[in-house]
Amino acid sequence: MLVRNYYHCAECNREWSDVSPVQCDEDCPHCGGRHMSPYKSEDAEKRDDE
Repeated sequence: MLVRNYYHCAECNREWSDVSPVQCDEDCPHCGGRHMSPYKSEDAEKRDDE
């Protein structure tokens, strides 16, 4: 299963998302802020017609 994680950077206030096999912390791709936890995760493989 893959999950889409949604992030908000506490340092630059920008947001991004990433698909990963796990819910995990990431570094901000915009400013390099370290260890941002996802504020939301959802099934990335779920289709709208299911």
